[in-house]
Amino acid sequence: MSACIWAFLIFAGGFFVCKMLYVFATAWALPVTQGALFTSTASVRINSFLDAVSMNEKELLVDLGCGDGRVLRAAQRRYGCKALGFEVNGMAYCQARLLSFGMNGVEIRRTSFWSEDLRDADVVFCYLYPDVMKRLAAKLEAGLRPGTRVVSCNFPVPGWNPLKVIRPDSNCHGDPIYVYRLPDSCPQT
Repeated sequence: MSACIWAFLIFAGGFFVCKMLYVFATAWALPVTQGALFTSTASVRINSFLDAVSMNEKELLVDLGCGDGRVLRAAQRRYGCKALGFEVNGMAYCQARLLSFGMNGVEIRRTSFWSEDLRDADVVFCYLYPDVMKRLAAKLEAGLRPGTRVVSCNFPVPGWNPLKVIRPDSNCHGDPIYVYRLPDSCPQT
């Protein structure tokens, strides 16, 4: 066989192996993610979020389900803030660790945020499915400090009143981004 055919077979085989690893990693994470799949956040959405929610080098951004870590890296580059991400999908976690290698202030943990203490967060970013948002609201109300900002892409936090709703200027990625501040956005009990 010619070198071109061998090169193609090696490339196709490598691609197939990567896709199978992605499928297995996703299937393994399904019980924890409750059906949510890793999907990367578009840069126009990240930039819109970062334009609307400024941070400083002393603040901590926490990304719940950080995927490949692009939100964490962008925030750390722009503001110099500390950035912590939680990811249960093994492939996304490895990708996030690899892409964030050598970046001071960016930490990725392979664990579910449901069992984590979030009280040190100054900003919480999430891009989660609507069926977990009610449970998330209860966790955030109970575990975050007053003044903490919460940013949710696409889906509002049930019962909360956003301080602002951002719509990125994009034909493909113009879905809303909700910005909240505790306790102002939470329902009065």
